[in-house]
Amino acid sequence: MSLPIEVEQITPLTSAKLNPFFDALINAIFSKANGQDWGEVFRNFWLLMPDYVTAILLRLFTFSFIFSLILISFIIWVANRIMQLHKKIHDSVILPGVEEAVGVGVVQKQIVNERWNKVVANINSNNPSDWKLAILECDIMLGDILEKMGYMQESISEKLKSIEPSDFTNIENAWQAHKIRNQIAHEGSDFAINDREAKRVIGLYEAVFEEFEYI
Repeated sequence: MSLPIEVEQITPLTSAKLNPFFDALINAIFSKANGQDWGEVFRNFWLLMPDYVTAILLRLFTFSFIFSLILISFIIWVANRIMQLHKKIHDSVILPGVEEAVGVGVVQKQIVNERWNKVVANINSNNPSDWKLAILECDIMLGDILEKMGYMQESISEKLKSIEPSDFTNIENAWQAHKIRNQIAHEGSDFAINDREAKRVIGLYEAVFEEFEYI
């Protein structure tokens, strides 16, 4: 014989109370749809946030702020060191043909470069062979500059590859001029060059020499 089973009537769940933190989170998500003020919602959301979450966020903010200050200071220091190194490299290049004369309380550089004077004379000649000689001489002068900077590789191409662009503003001019020099050296008399092109190449070298106060 079966015993009667007493069935307890279960009332439907109409609502559930959540943690105030999650209540605030839900309000923040649906506040725009309900026309609520965002500022008020987030203020309530912050006030209802658990203490441990608030403590973690404050610590993260403090750490981020301090780390940002350290990083900015480091970037400024590195930039300053790079500028000082760049200036030191340029100032340490004592080139042949550059003499120092002591004036009144200052040291003045007097540029007396006979090699450049010969280059100018050759490039202004009417003989294409002289133009080629001017370019070849400029490339030798370029090699002297690079060696004075401390680049002791065997060829000028290898020296140029080793240079940091930040240490050599006109490095692209040096590359272009050196490539023409290589064509002259390899092709010799078969290499044809006109007056305009020859002067353009000399102009490239000139920009390099002026950067290092060689001329």
